[in-house]
Amino acid sequence: MDKITSKEFAKALLYALRKFTNSFYEGFGQRAQSMLGNEFDYDQITLAREIYMINLWVISKVLSSERKILDELHKIYLLPHPNEDQIKRRLEQQDTEKLRNVLKNDESDLRERYTKYYADWNDKNGGEQYGLAMSMLEYMFNKGKPHRRFVGIDLIFEMINHILGMMKFIIDFRKKYEIID
Repeated sequence: MDKITSKEFAKALLYALRKFTNSFYEGFGQRAQSMLGNEFDYDQITLAREIYMINLWVISKVLSSERKILDELHKIYLLPHPNEDQIKRRLEQQDTEKLRNVLKNDESDLRERYTKYYADWNDKNGGEQYGLAMSMLEYMFNKGKPHRRFVGIDLIFEMINHILGMMKFIIDFRKKYEIID
């Protein structure tokens, strides 16, 4: 078992998170569009961001007792440029207040998703996550508003498989490391 700090583990998780997000995103949007039809003209940036937040939630669900790791992961997510020179350049390019609002909106959106996803998680049967999958689809394709089209079993099944697959990956990944701080 390798020894690693919370910050190092969070960075490794972020790398895995990006890989999972990109992998799932590549085909999911197109499959969903063909299943949902032209009624849902989704925004690809929104879809990628929502998948990213779903994956962050999965990590938070699996590692709920690992506060240090989650704090580091969320810091990295909410301020994706930890290098001071990069932050300075970004501040020079944007008005400081505008940047604060972007970060505040990201945090607010993430908190909203977490609240909804935790509420929709089926504690009695981890494999039956139909409500959770529907909520995730609603955020991805309909700005969080319910729609009967999200009841389609194909999309729900794909979301559930993604969630459970990522959970298994995170559990297995965590077993490989001993956190030393």
